[in-house]
Amino acid sequence: MNRRTFFSVFTTPIGVVLAFHASGVRAYDNPRRRVPYRVRVRRRIRRHVFIRSRFGRPFWVVPLGLAVGWELSHANRVVVVSETRFIEKDGVKSEVAIVQDGSGKTEQVEIAREDTPGNRENLAGSVLEDDDTATPAIEGESR
Repeated sequence: MNRRTFFSVFTTPIGVVLAFHASGVRAYDNPRRRVPYRVRVRRRIRRHVFIRSRFGRPFWVVPLGLAVGWELSHANRVVVVSETRFIEKDGVKSEVAIVQDGSGKTEQVEIAREDTPGNRENLAGSVLEDDDTATPAIEGESR
């Protein structure tokens, strides 16, 4: 028996024993530290919008990825987008969003899609029901 086979025969069982013994070792866990119970919830996507004037009319500047079901926050008011479509007004084709506020009032606002630093960040939107899987949402923890 040469030196290499001797050391491999001798060290293999020791390595196996140490590997199985090391699987039972756990990191230190402080029994006094209580991890709070957190629930994962789905929230609507909410973004800020602002108004810009174009063609002499006010337009809401919304993110490029605006979709039905998003919440838009503007002037201490939150509305939910229910539909987007193109219309022609005074010979100019523009995009409009049909939005609905908390009281159920529906209105049509002209929009311009543009990503700005102000409307890129996600805000905590309203909580969606568990059975609503069609609305775009962000999954987060409840507070």
